[in-house]
Amino acid sequence: MRILIIFILNDRSGIKPTRRTNMKIYKDRRGMTGLETAIILVAFVITAAAFAFVVLNMGFLTAQKSQTVISAGMQEASSSLQADGDIIGIMDTTNKNMTSCEFYIRLSQGKEPVDINESKLIVTYANPYQHGVVYSDASTDAVNITEIVGDADGLVEGGERWKVVIDFSAVGALDDFTADGSEYTSEYEQFRIELRPATGSVLTIERTLPAIHEDVMVIE
Repeated sequence: MRILIIFILNDRSGIKPTRRTNMKIYKDRRGMTGLETAIILVAFVITAAAFAFVVLNMGFLTAQKSQTVISAGMQEASSSLQADGDIIGIMDTTNKNMTSCEFYIRLSQGKEPVDINESKLIVTYANPYQHGVVYSDASTDAVNITEIVGDADGLVEGGERWKVVIDFSAVGALDDFTADGSEYTSEYEQFRIELRPATGSVLTIERTLPAIHEDVMVIE
Protein backbone atom coordinates (compact mmCIF):
# COMPACT_ATOMS: atom_id res chain seq x y z
CA MET A 1 0.00 0.00 0.00
CA ARG A 2 2.80 2.41 0.87
CA ILE A 3 4.53 1.70 -2.42
CA LEU A 4 1.36 2.37 -4.39
CA ILE A 5 0.72 5.67 -2.63
CA ILE A 6 4.29 6.84 -3.29
CA PHE A 7 3.96 5.91 -6.95
CA ILE A 8 0.72 7.86 -7.26
CA LEU A 9 2.26 10.88 -5.52
CA ASN A 10 5.29 10.75 -7.76
CA ASP A 11 3.09 10.48 -10.81
CA ARG A 12 1.05 13.55 -9.80
CA SER A 13 4.13 15.57 -9.04
CA GLY A 14 5.42 14.76 -12.52
CA ILE A 15 2.36 16.32 -14.22
CA LYS A 16 2.71 19.71 -12.54
CA PRO A 17 5.94 20.84 -14.25
CA THR A 18 4.43 20.01 -17.63
CA ARG A 19 1.46 22.30 -16.98
CA ARG A 20 3.75 25.09 -15.81
CA THR A 21 5.81 24.76 -18.98
CA ASN A 22 2.68 25.02 -21.14
CA MET A 23 1.60 28.15 -19.27
CA LYS A 24 5.03 29.69 -19.89
CA ILE A 25 4.80 28.98 -23.59
CA TYR A 26 1.29 30.46 -23.69
CA LYS A 27 2.48 33.60 -21.94
CA ASP A 28 5.38 33.95 -24.37
CA ARG A 29 3.00 33.69 -27.30
CA ARG A 30 0.83 36.44 -25.88
CA GLY A 31 3.88 38.63 -25.56
CA MET A 32 4.83 38.09 -29.19
CA THR A 33 1.28 38.80 -30.32
CA GLY A 34 1.25 42.07 -28.38
CA LEU A 35 4.55 43.15 -29.94
CA GLU A 36 3.30 42.42 -33.45
CA THR A 37 0.13 44.38 -32.76
CA ALA A 38 2.18 47.32 -31.53
CA ILE A 39 4.34 47.26 -34.66
CA ILE A 40 1.29 47.17 -36.91
CA LEU A 41 -0.31 50.01 -34.95
CA VAL A 42 2.82 52.16 -35.29
CA ALA A 43 2.88 51.45 -39.03
CA PHE A 44 -0.75 52.51 -39.32
CA VAL A 45 -0.06 55.72 -37.38
CA ILE A 46 2.91 56.61 -39.61
CA THR A 47 0.90 55.90 -42.77
CA ALA A 48 -2.04 57.95 -41.51
CA ALA A 49 0.27 60.85 -40.63
CA ALA A 50 1.85 60.80 -44.08
CA PHE A 51 -1.57 60.65 -45.74
CA ALA A 52 -2.83 63.52 -43.59
CA PHE A 53 0.22 65.59 -44.57
CA VAL A 54 -0.47 65.00 -48.26
CA VAL A 55 -4.16 65.82 -47.84
CA LEU A 56 -3.36 69.04 -45.98
CA ASN A 57 -0.92 70.12 -48.68
CA MET A 58 -3.49 69.39 -51.37
CA GLY A 59 -6.07 71.29 -49.34
CA PHE A 60 -3.85 74.35 -49.11
CA LEU A 61 -3.17 74.28 -52.86
CA THR A 62 -6.86 73.84 -53.62
CA ALA A 63 -7.74 76.72 -51.30
CA GLN A 64 -5.23 78.98 -53.05
CA LYS A 65 -6.58 78.03 -56.47
CA SER A 66 -10.15 78.56 -55.25
CA GLN A 67 -9.27 82.03 -54.01
CA THR A 68 -7.78 82.86 -57.40
CA VAL A 69 -10.85 81.54 -59.24
CA ILE A 70 -13.24 83.34 -56.89
CA SER A 71 -11.32 86.59 -57.28
CA ALA A 72 -11.42 86.31 -61.07
CA GLY A 73 -15.10 85.33 -60.95
CA MET A 74 -15.96 88.33 -58.81
CA GLN A 75 -14.18 90.58 -61.27
CA GLU A 76 -16.11 88.98 -64.14
CA ALA A 77 -19.46 89.24 -62.39
CA SER A 78 -18.85 92.80 -61.19
CA SER A 79 -18.93 94.22 -64.73
CA SER A 80 -22.00 93.68 -66.90
CA LEU A 81 -23.96 95.14 -69.79
CA GLN A 82 -27.67 94.87 -70.39
CA ALA A 83 -30.05 95.65 -73.22
CA ASP A 84 -32.00 98.86 -72.73
CA GLY A 85 -35.33 98.77 -74.54
CA ASP A 86 -36.59 96.87 -77.57
CA ILE A 87 -34.72 95.22 -80.42
CA ILE A 88 -35.60 96.97 -83.68
CA GLY A 89 -35.29 95.09 -86.96
CA ILE A 90 -35.03 96.62 -90.44
CA MET A 91 -36.74 94.18 -92.76
CA ASP A 92 -36.73 93.26 -96.42
CA THR A 93 -40.40 92.59 -97.03
CA THR A 94 -39.70 91.11 -100.46
CA ASN A 95 -37.13 88.49 -99.41
CA LYS A 96 -38.66 88.15 -95.94
CA ASN A 97 -35.46 88.61 -93.98
CA MET A 98 -33.80 91.11 -91.64
CA THR A 99 -31.17 93.36 -93.20
CA SER A 100 -30.08 95.11 -89.99
CA CYS A 101 -31.01 95.50 -86.37
CA GLU A 102 -30.42 98.04 -83.66
CA PHE A 103 -30.67 98.12 -79.89
CA TYR A 104 -29.42 100.10 -76.92
CA ILE A 105 -27.19 99.01 -74.09
CA ARG A 106 -26.37 100.36 -70.68
CA LEU A 107 -24.48 99.35 -67.57
CA SER A 108 -26.26 97.13 -65.08
CA GLN A 109 -27.03 98.71 -61.73
CA GLY A 110 -24.05 98.78 -59.37
CA LYS A 111 -21.61 97.26 -61.89
CA GLU A 112 -18.13 98.41 -62.88
CA PRO A 113 -17.62 100.34 -66.18
CA VAL A 114 -17.14 98.25 -69.33
CA ASP A 115 -14.63 99.12 -72.04
CA ILE A 116 -16.30 98.63 -75.44
CA ASN A 117 -13.51 99.79 -77.72
CA GLU A 118 -12.91 97.30 -80.53
CA SER A 119 -9.76 96.04 -78.82
CA LYS A 120 -11.75 95.17 -75.69
CA LEU A 121 -15.08 93.99 -77.09
CA ILE A 122 -16.13 91.16 -79.39
CA VAL A 123 -19.59 90.93 -80.95
CA THR A 124 -20.77 87.63 -82.42
CA TYR A 125 -23.80 86.83 -84.54
CA ALA A 126 -25.43 83.50 -85.31
CA ASN A 127 -28.45 82.23 -87.20
CA PRO A 128 -29.44 78.68 -88.21
CA TYR A 129 -26.91 78.69 -91.07
CA GLN A 130 -23.89 80.79 -90.14
CA HIS A 131 -22.15 82.18 -87.10
CA GLY A 132 -19.01 84.15 -86.31
CA VAL A 133 -17.43 87.38 -85.12
CA VAL A 134 -18.90 90.57 -86.58
CA TYR A 135 -17.05 93.12 -84.43
CA SER A 136 -13.50 93.08 -83.09
CA ASP A 137 -10.20 94.86 -83.53
CA ALA A 138 -9.89 92.99 -86.85
CA SER A 139 -13.07 94.45 -88.35
CA THR A 140 -15.74 96.97 -87.38
CA ASP A 141 -17.45 97.26 -90.78
CA ALA A 142 -20.62 95.40 -89.86
CA VAL A 143 -21.23 96.92 -86.43
CA ASN A 144 -21.54 100.54 -85.39
CA ILE A 145 -21.54 101.42 -81.68
CA THR A 146 -22.44 105.01 -80.86
CA GLU A 147 -22.61 106.78 -77.53
CA ILE A 148 -25.95 108.52 -77.07
CA VAL A 149 -25.53 109.75 -73.50
CA GLY A 150 -22.08 109.81 -71.93
CA ASP A 151 -18.64 111.41 -71.71
CA ALA A 152 -17.03 109.92 -74.85
CA ASP A 153 -14.32 107.96 -73.03
CA GLY A 154 -15.06 104.57 -74.60
CA LEU A 155 -16.43 103.17 -71.34
CA VAL A 156 -20.03 102.24 -70.65
CA GLU A 157 -20.59 103.81 -67.25
CA GLY A 158 -23.55 104.31 -64.96
CA GLY A 159 -26.19 106.59 -66.48
CA GLU A 160 -24.80 106.26 -70.02
CA ARG A 161 -26.63 104.88 -73.06
CA TRP A 162 -25.11 103.40 -76.19
CA LYS A 163 -26.66 102.42 -79.53
CA VAL A 164 -25.58 99.26 -81.36
CA VAL A 165 -26.39 98.79 -85.06
CA ILE A 166 -25.55 95.58 -86.94
CA ASP A 167 -25.62 95.69 -90.74
CA PHE A 168 -26.18 92.14 -91.98
CA SER A 169 -25.52 93.18 -95.58
CA ALA A 170 -21.88 93.73 -94.53
CA VAL A 171 -21.61 90.47 -92.60
CA GLY A 172 -21.11 88.35 -95.71
CA ALA A 173 -17.79 90.06 -96.43
CA LEU A 174 -16.32 89.04 -93.06
CA ASP A 175 -13.93 86.11 -92.66
CA ASP A 176 -16.34 83.97 -90.63
CA PHE A 177 -19.23 84.29 -93.09
CA THR A 178 -20.19 83.52 -96.66
CA ALA A 179 -22.12 86.01 -98.79
CA ASP A 180 -24.67 83.56 -100.16
CA GLY A 181 -27.80 85.03 -98.63
CA SER A 182 -27.85 82.70 -95.63
CA GLU A 183 -26.13 85.35 -93.52
CA TYR A 184 -29.54 87.01 -93.26
CA THR A 185 -32.09 85.77 -90.75
CA SER A 186 -35.47 85.05 -92.30
CA GLU A 187 -38.92 85.15 -90.74
CA TYR A 188 -39.63 82.48 -88.10
CA GLU A 189 -35.90 81.85 -87.70
CA GLN A 190 -33.92 82.41 -84.54
CA PHE A 191 -30.83 84.59 -84.25
CA ARG A 192 -28.41 85.32 -81.44
CA ILE A 193 -26.14 88.31 -80.80
CA GLU A 194 -23.53 88.29 -78.07
CA LEU A 195 -21.46 91.18 -76.73
CA ARG A 196 -18.33 89.86 -75.04
CA PRO A 197 -16.31 92.45 -73.13
CA ALA A 198 -12.76 91.72 -71.99
CA THR A 199 -14.04 91.54 -68.40
CA GLY A 200 -17.59 91.05 -67.29
CA SER A 201 -20.46 88.79 -68.17
CA VAL A 202 -21.61 88.28 -71.75
CA LEU A 203 -24.70 90.13 -72.94
CA THR A 204 -26.77 87.69 -75.00
CA ILE A 205 -29.69 88.77 -77.15
CA GLU A 206 -31.69 85.90 -78.61
CA ARG A 207 -34.87 86.38 -80.59
CA THR A 208 -37.07 84.69 -83.18
CA LEU A 209 -38.22 86.77 -86.13
CA PRO A 210 -41.98 87.01 -86.52
CA ALA A 211 -43.79 87.09 -89.85
CA ILE A 212 -42.27 89.98 -91.80
CA HIS A 213 -44.86 92.40 -93.11
CA GLU A 214 -43.35 95.83 -92.36
CA ASP A 215 -40.05 97.57 -93.09
CA VAL A 216 -39.37 98.32 -89.41
CA MET A 217 -40.49 95.93 -86.70
CA VAL A 218 -40.04 95.46 -82.97
CA ILE A 219 -38.60 92.00 -82.30
CA GLU A 220 -39.97 90.70 -79.03
